[in-house]
Amino acid sequence: MKRILGGALLGLCLAMPAQALDEDAVAAARDLLEASRTEQMLGMVTEQIKANILVADPDAGAHAEVISQFFAEHLGYQQLEADLITLYAEAFTTGELRELAHFYRSPVGQKSLDLMPELMQKSNALTLRKLQENLPKLEAQLRALETPEQQ
Repeated sequence: MKRILGGALLGLCLAMPAQALDEDAVAAARDLLEASRTEQMLGMVTEQIKANILVADPDAGAHAEVISQFFAEHLGYQQLEADLITLYAEAFTTGELRELAHFYRSPVGQKSLDLMPELMQKSNALTLRKLQENLPKLEAQLRALETPEQQ
């Protein structure tokens, strides 16, 4: 079974066209990641995820060091950088990547980077509050759809 699966995966990989990224696009994507403080932002996101894990599972505290090590080994910027560069280089033209980097280095771009974590947190809280406020309406609508034998 493993041989069949391995052969199928190898065949799939060989069937996919290899796409070499343009060196200028790679350089522009790397510059964008730097300009947009991606490493710093990724660090903040992973710290928040770890904190959420520890809050959600009180027993996880005993394993905090293992969790931190896992994140460092698998979700650190160095582990993700090449994939992020590919992602951006495939999504944007070299010129667009340069424009984005230029924007993030501008005063407005810097302000957006400074405010984005707070705005995302407030946006998430707003969405959750609206969901909680309106959940009874959804529940009533779902109850109305039930047939008499389901009620």
